[in-house]
Amino acid sequence: VVVREEPHVPATRMQARDAKPARPAKSRREDSVDKLERALAMFKDTLHKRGLRYSTVREAIAKAALNYDGHFEVNDLMRQLRDAKVKDAHLATVYRTLPLLVESGLIQPTLLSAGERHFYESAFERPHHDHLICTSCGKVVEFEFEAFEVLQRDIAKRYGFSLTAHFHELLGQCADCR
Repeated sequence: VVVREEPHVPATRMQARDAKPARPAKSRREDSVDKLERALAMFKDTLHKRGLRYSTVREAIAKAALNYDGHFEVNDLMRQLRDAKVKDAHLATVYRTLPLLVESGLIQPTLLSAGERHFYESAFERPHHDHLICTSCGKVVEFEFEAFEVLQRDIAKRYGFSLTAHFHELLGQCADCR
């Protein structure tokens, strides 16, 4: 399992007399605003390429999906949109918008061994990850494991496949449920 830690980088010092001082780092809020703007630009581009209109309702749906913390279903987004008092965000509109968000790379479907239920999660500028799922309580742990990635590429190559997507879900019981 890969744990990502950012190395400590000392503050930049001016190297020459006319060098400009380093810009102060952006706040997390500024970073998240920039990320949201980049995501919405990708969404607009996808809609434009398909000859579809970018509307305030579609934007609200995209923002709700991007800002959702964790895995969500359509009804979770509907609840968020209602709470935000978004007019005209009907269930059919959300259902029609989700594939466009997937096509744009903003969200991705995730299985979560749900059977008939359909879950999604934010995918924009997030590293690929897989899931551990407790079959007793439903707890979900996201993890990254490079060995899985290498192995699946090797297997696909061996059998002449070109991978377009994959989902790994490891099912079991968490420590609390054992």
